[in-house]
Amino acid sequence: MIRVADILPKNWLDVFSPHHGQIGIGLDPATTTKATSNPSAIVVDQRVNLTHFFRLALRFKTADPDVTFYLLNTIVTGLRGRGLSVRRLCILATNERFFAVSVRKKMTGKVPVELVIESEKTTYLGEGMLMKAYLGALLVNTIDDGYLALPGAEFVKTDLRLVVRDRGTFDSEIGEDGGHGDIFAAGGAAIHAITAKGGVPEAHAVQVGTFGARPAVGRKLHPESQPYGRPQARRIC
Repeated sequence: MIRVADILPKNWLDVFSPHHGQIGIGLDPATTTKATSNPSAIVVDQRVNLTHFFRLALRFKTADPDVTFYLLNTIVTGLRGRGLSVRRLCILATNERFFAVSVRKKMTGKVPVELVIESEKTTYLGEGMLMKAYLGALLVNTIDDGYLALPGAEFVKTDLRLVVRDRGTFDSEIGEDGGHGDIFAAGGAAIHAITAKGGVPEAHAVQVGTFGARPAVGRKLHPESQPYGRPQARRIC
């Protein structure tokens, strides 16, 4: 049986800056544990000035929804103990709506929760698109503009390289362990949790960059971040 202590790294709170309170959490949930099934993913983003630091990037498989809830509760409570609060928790609820609603109820009073349906439409720079395309573009633009610091873990690099841009949206190949761009999806949701205004989300109100632009010269990423270079063919990283 998987436990929260088995998922969270030791001393995970020490990587957070105590002087920057802009924190968002993205959750891409899955509730199966088969060898090739999608894992759940949680990304905790802390924005320092203009740069987004993915302080936590977690992937795990569990059929017990309480594990995911206790994990989120541990993260939120731990940050609060350090004087930091989470601006928003965004849950990708397209395929796990019952589970997402259950988590929202349990997290009431602890953190604002937004359920994101990736198949719903929104507006981005005056253009209608699905939320899935918007969240993907939000993450890719942040990478291209040089404002995203990623953990150096190999599974993060592998996860992002599974994702391809396809006909105006984003899709993912399936990894050997069932991974399906889960960190990519949760990462976009985490950035959205920080940058989106309150109320009903409107993508055009979010600070964005230019997809495909060259990274800004002179900007440094976090020393533990993984440089991926320029996209090749249709891959985003």
